[in-house]
Amino acid sequence: MITSWTLFSFAQANADSNAAKDNFYSKALFASLAKMEEAWGHISRNTIDYHDMIVVAYPQITDTLPLQFGDYRVRYLDNNDLIATYKKFKREFPVFIAHPMVNEGDFIKVSFTVNWVSYKKRRLNFGVSDWSNVYFRYDCEKREYVIDKVELGGI
Repeated sequence: MITSWTLFSFAQANADSNAAKDNFYSKALFASLAKMEEAWGHISRNTIDYHDMIVVAYPQITDTLPLQFGDYRVRYLDNNDLIATYKKFKREFPVFIAHPMVNEGDFIKVSFTVNWVSYKKRRLNFGVSDWSNVYFRYDCEKREYVIDKVELGGI
């Protein structure tokens, strides 16, 4: 059976890693994964593999993002795929959720939350665990936006 994940991954399989270089969400996603692994990789309530993360698919945000950057790989799953994953493993699992970027003064902020997904009574349930805010600033010398800082938070 071909799922939307299969079709999406096939379409993205040859995505040039340079695409990550020019996309705020891509830069923020992989910077968040690296920073979270560094800070919390050894203390997660269930072991989270930051090198192989599921990201909730939102066409407006995730369709152009690469599947891999360095050692980090991601899978983009829609709600049907999340349900199928839960039914397969019969336990909750972590996912990254992208949020719309916002302008905060001189910075552009891109946020991701880590949610634990379960499926009960025929509906998906998301429980926020922690988050990452990635701030970009414009570097006049380089003539591009660069990551200024990555802030982490959690419950």
